[in-house]
Formats: sequence, structure tokens, C-alpha cells
Amino acid sequence: MISINSVAAATVLPKERVEEALSRKAGRTARRTCGARQTRTISAASSKKEETQGTQVTRRQVLTAAPAAALAVVLGTTGMPLEASAMVMANPGTKVVVLGGNGFVGSRVVEALVARGAEVVSVSKSGKPAAIAGADKVTWTKADVLTADFSETFSGADAVISCVGVIGGSDEYMQTGNGATNVAAAKAAAAAKVPKFVYVSVASIVPAAVDGIALKGYFAGKREAEAAIAAEFPGTSVVVGPSFIYGGDSFVLNPPRVPAGYGGAIEGLLSSGVMRALSGIGGPIGLTLAPPVAVESVAGAVVAGALGLVPAGKIDGTDAINAAAKKA
Repeated sequence: MISINSVAAATVLPKERVEEALSRKAGRTARRTCGARQTRTISAASSKKEETQGTQVTRRQVLTAAPAAALAVVLGTTGMPLEASAMVMANPGTKVVVLGGNGFVGSRVVEALVARGAEVVSVSKSGKPAAIAGADKVTWTKADVLTADFSETFSGADAVISCVGVIGGSDEYMQTGNGATNVAAAKAAAAAKVPKFVYVSVASIVPAAVDGIALKGYFAGKREAEAAIAAEFPGTSVVVGPSFIYGGDSFVLNPPRVPAGYGGAIEGLLSSGVMRALSGIGGPIGLTLAPPVAVESVAGAVVAGALGLVPAGKIDGTDAINAAAKKA
């Protein structure tokens, strides 16, 4: 992954951009000074946070987003999550079961479905999460997807979504967590006569670049799951294949993840024409230069698949995911 600091340091702003930036900064400073004069008392606790349009912004979020925002201005690019022009609501009574609904991607899928009026059932080993938008409207089930009896849970469902997957550990562990677990889920959904199955897998460019070098069990499990889902749901399944997913407001090492501010700037940079051309060389280097995708866009593409807003098949890579997300 390209270092944002190294790119920014090597970039020289045109004079006009510098003057514009300084002018904006001066305007903001003046407004803050004026506001300070009008404010008689400020508590010590509230002075540590800045409220913008009703949203509390922490110091960590500011420090996280500021460098990425600066890079986006310098490059004239944006890569933040795509938003649909109009939210498509689910048909009344639509029931969707989300496997792994408490995870990084799954929790966003649950939130998106609730926002669209769907009846959502989440299944995960940890059960109900500590905090999630619309949690009171979700049926939370604690179970192991590999061994659970889903005959009742899947009954009457219009779609089953699997966001279940593992990375790290032994090859056997990764193959079971990505393969056998999702195979069992697909078979159970088919037995319950669920019409649609949506699976979060991996972009084709990833195994093409590094399979055989690392994560053999991971890719073997993903292939096994995709094959089983295609067999159980011919013509009615959707596979969403992201490469590198970014989101949230913190850095994570396992699996590796960068927050939305940095990830958005990186997506914008790597979506430029020059970087697109370089990523076409393939292999590990080409994969590194491929644009990442926002977790919200992945969730949007998954929801589009579950609600029948995109055709069956694989939504492969960042561009396809962003396009599908706009339909939801």
C-alpha cells in the first residue's frame, strides 16, 4: 500500500491552490474567533470535543481524517463511500437472514437492511452486538453457522446473506471457516426453499495475485463456498468480491484495515488513470495498486443482491461493487 505521507511530501501545490487553502483557513479562523467571543462559558469537558452539525467529533477522528482530507485536496480526488441518490425500500414483510451480522461487514449490512424496512435476523457466535443502528428492530440469534439447525431461522426468508469468513491461523482453519461453514449455510438455505443467497467472498484479482504464495486455506475455502452456492442456487445467487476493504475510524492489524479517511483518499488516488494502468501489470504489485473499497459500498452491493436489484452472478472488484451499491 502506498504511504500517504510519502505521496503528500512529494507533491507540490500550485500557487493558486495554496492561496485558496490559506484563504479558507483564514475564514475558518475568523469564524472560530467570532464564535469564541460570543460564548460566555465553556465547560472543561465540552472544550475537548468539537460539535459539527450535531455530530460529536473526537480528537482521534480529527487526527485520523485530516491527513487524508489534505491528500484528497492536493490530488483533486475523492474515494469516499458512494451514496445512492434514493434509497430503495424493501417490499413489506421482506425477511432477510444475515449470517455474521455482528462483524465488520455484516453489521453494516444489517444496518442498511433495517434502514430499508426489511425484517432482519442476524446469526453470529457473539449474538447481539454492543451497539448498532436499529438494533432493537433486529432478531439476534447466537449460534455457530457450521453446526446450527437453521430450519426454523430460514423458514419464510426471502434471502440469506453470508458475511462469515476468517483470515489468519492454519490453512485448515481458514478453509473450514470460509469453506465448510458457508457450504453448510448454503445447503441449509436451499433445503428451506430460500429463493436467494448472497455471499461476501473475495475479488478475483486477489487469488490470481497471491494464491500459492500465502493464505492457501483461505482461497481454497472461498472457492469451495462459491462452488457450493452456485450449485445450490443456480441463477439466483450473488457473490460480492471485494479486495481490500476500508472503513471505521481506527487502524486494525488483523485483518489489516485502514479507517475511512485514509481509505477514501487511497481509493481516489488508486482510481486515477495512471494508477489504473500500473495496477494492470498484475501480481502482488498490481494488487497493491488496485483501489480498495469502502465497507459501506460492500454492504450496499450485498443489500442490492438480497433485494433483487442486481442480476445474479459475481460483483467482482471495487468498480462493480460501487456500481451495485448505487442501486440500493
